[in-house]
Amino acid sequence: MISQRLLEHFSVVKNSSLFKNYYEGVNENTIPKPIEKHTLRNILETRFQLENETEGVYLVRSGGSTDKPLIFPVDIKENLYQRELLAKELVKSGIFSSKTIALNLFSYDSMYRSAAILDDILERCNATTIAGGSKTSFDFMFNAASTFKANIVLGTSSMLTLFAQYVIDNKLSLKIDNMLFAGEYLLKSQAEIIKKAFKTKNIYSLYGSAETGIWGWSTDAENTTSFGVLDDVIIEIDNPDDEGNGMIVVTNLLRKRFPVFRYFVGDIGCLNYNNGKQILTLKSRDSKSFSIQANSYFLSDFDKLLTIIDRFQIQLFLDEDLKTELRFLIVKSETKTEKSEIIRKVTEKLIEILDMNPNFFSLKVDLVSLSDLYRNATTSKTPVIVDFRS
Repeated sequence: MISQRLLEHFSVVKNSSLFKNYYEGVNENTIPKPIEKHTLRNILETRFQLENETEGVYLVRSGGSTDKPLIFPVDIKENLYQRELLAKELVKSGIFSSKTIALNLFSYDSMYRSAAILDDILERCNATTIAGGSKTSFDFMFNAASTFKANIVLGTSSMLTLFAQYVIDNKLSLKIDNMLFAGEYLLKSQAEIIKKAFKTKNIYSLYGSAETGIWGWSTDAENTTSFGVLDDVIIEIDNPDDEGNGMIVVTNLLRKRFPVFRYFVGDIGCLNYNNGKQILTLKSRDSKSFSIQANSYFLSDFDKLLTIIDRFQIQLFLDEDLKTELRFLIVKSETKTEKSEIIRKVTEKLIEILDMNPNFFSLKVDLVSLSDLYRNATTSKTPVIVDFRS
């Protein structure tokens, strides 16, 4: 059942500068299928021209391929209004307050906005922010948190875990009651390391995307990844299974100048209601995508490799230093090209596609036979992406 609010918003979307051509001829009473990231990227490349805008925009980069980044425009006033609504919910839920002293370890670089967004939200909550960023040294993080007596640290789950491991390895003492992560799933092993290092009592989380903004919050993210949702964000579950889990589809009614309508964010989950409020529970990433340090990659990001090879499998692991190791396995094929040459060409292309940050990530490329690929014992299928990090 399509809600009346969604139908009404579709009329706005159809007349927007971005989607006027894309939805041309589609009846307003017939809601079209959801769109994926590569489709939205194509629309932006053909329909958005910043120099033709009469008012300024807020440009935000969607985490993922450095080769084909998605830079999304947002109306400044609409963006700030959404943050104001979120800030009120975060104060109401007890995540932030005027007594909050937050060490912010999200990213400030390469058009990623996560750290700056959190700084703004914290100030809207009348909280204090310590601007650290993901590229600061662990020594700085520790000293800043100690000097200013931070009572919450914000960052991706992998960054928080690496900081926690630094504290443990150096036999330091730093008690921080609260942690907040976003951009990645929190593994049970990561939560254990964080709690051991900081004696943390509460682990919170935020949820959203560059294209739709932050609109979800969780007050108990260690035990369940369930999020409250802003009233003006509509969540749908596409093709749910028997347990109600399916692809998460998002429409943000607050964004009218540059709307994203029925958008696949790349996660799988289910939707429930509590006193009429949406409660979104995440289950996993879509099988056609994966995330590293809050950067989300989709299979379409790797299309250019198919000019060199016919088949591959991506395997993800956590190494002993808690970094993500990506093993890119190339299936052998009949070719006169030397093994080393194939590996060299594929590695060069992967470096173009991926954010190669050695602090969080390592890459291994190898040529294997079909029998060497991982096969699911239950389904007997050979997935293209296999995530062993959990």
